[in-house]
Parts: sequence; structure tokens; C-alpha cells
Amino acid sequence: MKKYISLAAGFVLFAVSACTTSTPVADNATPTKAATPTATASEKPTEKPKDGKTPEVKTGDKPQSSNGWQDYKSSAGKFTVQVPSKPQEQSQEQKTNVGTIKLNMVISEASDSGYFVGYADFPNKIANPADVQKGLGDSVKGSVANLKGVIKSEKEYMLGDVPCRDFEASGKVQTTDVSMKGRFCLAGNRLYQVFALGAADKIAAADVDRFIKSFKIEK
Repeated sequence: MKKYISLAAGFVLFAVSACTTSTPVADNATPTKAATPTATASEKPTEKPKDGKTPEVKTGDKPQSSNGWQDYKSSAGKFTVQVPSKPQEQSQEQKTNVGTIKLNMVISEASDSGYFVGYADFPNKIANPADVQKGLGDSVKGSVANLKGVIKSEKEYMLGDVPCRDFEASGKVQTTDVSMKGRFCLAGNRLYQVFALGAADKIAAADVDRFIKSFKIEK
């Protein structure tokens, strides 16, 4: 499972980069504090911040256990989700071409598979609502490209009034065939990335669906 962690961070990183570089932003949006690693879809992900400091790792808000699964709530991330094991939070900061971005990740592991929620705030909101799905689509492509994989399916989705994009992909990590399934959402200027990654012959489809469907954004 450890081999998926840095790769997953790269997925989140590429998704942020793809969405910010391909979609226009509003000039009058309110800036927010942020910071995270940045790269383009053709570059290797940066696993450590430029300052050399180890990413902050901490446990999140207290989860409640239920048959091995836990209800996890992030006050800072404003979301809830069910995860198969006690999760950890990681965060990194780094300057990007659209300003300083903070990448936050929640990571849960089970059966040699990883369940991830990442979120990052852009300095501005996307100006044209019609460009949101294009930005989400570019985020999916950038993430799957980092896996050197193939998108098997993708579709638009609305989580309440928040535009999202669901997708399934396959690829390889070293010599292992892997599956990736997730949902990327853009709520205001915050990009959420919810996805599971694991060996194709081991990752449980029912668990992945439970994880993704349980994700809720709090306002």
C-alpha cells in the first residue's frame, strides 16, 4: 500500500494543476489561504515540499466505528466520508503559477488498497460555469495520465448543487495492474478529489462504491 501514497499525492497534484491551468478564473473572487506542490501533467510529482520539511501528518476529527468502517468528518475540509480504517491527514504547501496552494489529503488503507480525499483551494473561482466540467475533465485526465493509465468511463454528476465528475480508470504501478475510481467536485474555489486506488484483483468494488457515495460536502 505504501507504494500508492506518493503516487496518489501526484494524482491530487496533477488534478489541481490541470484544473488551474486550463480554466479561466474570476478577477473579483475572494482570495483564500493555500499552498501545495505543483506540476504539469508531463512532470513527475514532487513528493516533498521545496523547503525539505516533512509533510504534516495528523489524525482528523474523531471517527465513529461501524463494522470496520468509520464515519470521518473534516471540520477544516468541510466534508464527511466513510473510510475502511482510521485515516490520517497530510498537508503540503508550495507556490504555484496561480499563487500559493495548500494540498490537503485524507488517507485510509484497507486490503492493500488506498482510499483518498484531497482538497485544495484556488485563489479565485472559475468565472464561467460552463468551464467547470471542462476543468474537472482536465483534472481527471491529468490524474490518470500520472498513472499512465486509461480512462474507462467518466460522466458528469451533481452532488446537490455542486458539479462533479465521476470516472473509472486502469493502469499500472510498477508491475501491478491497478484500478482507480473516483469523483472530482468543484465547490466554489475548492477542488475535492475522492478516489480509491488498488490492485485490480484485490480492490473491492462494493467498498469503493460505499466510500465514494458516502462523501458529502458540508456548507
